[in-house]
Order: sequence, then structure tokens, then C-alpha cells
Amino acid sequence: MPATHTFVEQLRQARDATHSKNHPYFRKWAQGELTKTQMGFYLVMHYHFVTEYLNWLAHMWAHCPVEEVKHHILENLAEEEDPRDRHMDMILDFCAACGYTRAEVLGAAILPWTEALTDWGWRVVTQRPWQVALTALIIGLESQPPEIYPPLVASFPKHYGWSLNDPAVRFFAGHVEADTVHGARGFKIAEKYCDALELQAAAVAAVAAASHKRWQHMNGLYWYTLYGRTDDTPTDEG
Repeated sequence: MPATHTFVEQLRQARDATHSKNHPYFRKWAQGELTKTQMGFYLVMHYHFVTEYLNWLAHMWAHCPVEEVKHHILENLAEEEDPRDRHMDMILDFCAACGYTRAEVLGAAILPWTEALTDWGWRVVTQRPWQVALTALIIGLESQPPEIYPPLVASFPKHYGWSLNDPAVRFFAGHVEADTVHGARGFKIAEKYCDALELQAAAVAAVAAASHKRWQHMNGLYWYTLYGRTDDTPTDEG
């Protein structure tokens, strides 16, 4: 239906307005301008963000009343926690390859904008309708890596001395594929269950907020890794 297509396009536009694929931190990474310490710190913070993201999904699974959606959430969680190759272990492996010990990752102080992102996520999943919350998480956040990571993957052999077969970098290529599937699923869930204009408007606003919070999280990483700053001054490098 045309109205549904319009809603989906609004969701994409809300995400893309501040899509982190355009952030100068990732551009510098792709161009070989970051050190391994600087790259690794992205996944140090990502470890703590993903920890909360999985908790958000678990909360959604516990409170969502629709069995079909609960099943999809559980599939997502099962992929993340697959004992054969846990995604959190992939993060730790890349951090280790960049010089961070497990203890350093787990004990890292959370940057202010990363904390703001995780605090926002908890407010969304506990205070908003489940349809809106899940749309914000999957479309606003999880659907971004398939467009962020390919240039980073290409940079590993070109600039940083890692083969694409190196287990240390498997997190990135793996999440291009996995998050493409999850993102497509998120759009289908939004189409089907945001079935009132009020829900659609709230979902679009929540996706825009999610994408903006992620951009601010990237600002925090940019200023800390490049300049040692933890203030909230946004970057305007284009």
C-alpha cells in the first residue's frame, strides 16, 4: 500500500539524516588515518553499548505480546550468544588485536555520549510502546552497520596489515551480513505492527532520535580518541 511505503521511506530518511556511515571517525578509519589503539577503542565502547543492546532486546522479548515478534527477537539473541562464536567474544578479539586486555575492555570508563546512548535506550524500551521501541532499536541502530562496515573491512588489508581471513577482524564482515538480515526484519515488523498513524509518527521520531544518539556517541569517540577530550563539542568536519 502506498501509505506503508511512505512510512518505510520516512523511517529510512529519519535514520539516514544522521547515519553514522558519514561520520568523520569512520572516514579516517577507512582512509588508514587511525592507529590501532584508536580503532580498538571504538569496540571497547561498542562492547558496553552492545551489552545494553542485548539487555534491551531481552527486555523487549519479555514484554512483547506478539509471538511472531518474540520469536524474531529470540533468534537475534541466539545469534549473538551462539557459543560457537559469541559476538561479544569477536569484539574482545579485535580489542586484543589492538592492544586492549579483556580487563581493560570490561573495566573501561564509559564516555559521556556513550552513556547517554545507553540511558536513552533504557528509556525507550521501558516507556514507549513495544512497536516504537523495537523499530527504534533495529532500524535506528542495528540497521546501520551494513553501510558503515564495508569501507572499514576494505581498509584492514590496505592500511592496517590484517588479512580479511584474520579471525581478529571477523566481527565487521560478519555484522554486515547479520545486520542486513536484522534490519530488513525490522522494517517488516514496523510495517506490520505500527498499524496506526500515531504509532508510525512515534516510530519515525524514535528512529531519528536513535540515529542522532548514535552520531553523538561517535562524536564522543572522535574527540576522545583523536584529541583526548571528553566534552560534548560536536565535530563539524565534513
